[in-house]
Amino acid sequence: MSRKSRYVLSHGEVVKELRLKKGWTQKILSEITEMAVANISNIESGRSNLGEERAILLAEAFGVKPEFILFPNGFEREDLKLKLDSIRSKVRKYDKAS
Repeated sequence: MSRKSRYVLSHGEVVKELRLKKGWTQKILSEITEMAVANISNIESGRSNLGEERAILLAEAFGVKPEFILFPNGFEREDLKLKLDSIRSKVRKYDKAS
């Protein structure tokens, strides 16, 4: 059985792609969000953590939900599948006991 390879996006890659899709420079995004150009550059390159507040500000600028930037790979991650299945099983067990 072969395993599908999946490209995992970083927060910075999502921000950069959304910015490029709008046709904006980092300077334009900086003016819109009032974030320093250096901060945007560092986020896009992965040198700086995104953080919740910046994700909300950037999402507003791009017209997307913050979750789109914070969780670009969705909530179902293959590397967590076994742990998630275990948690779901335990929740069902305790839900039935209640």
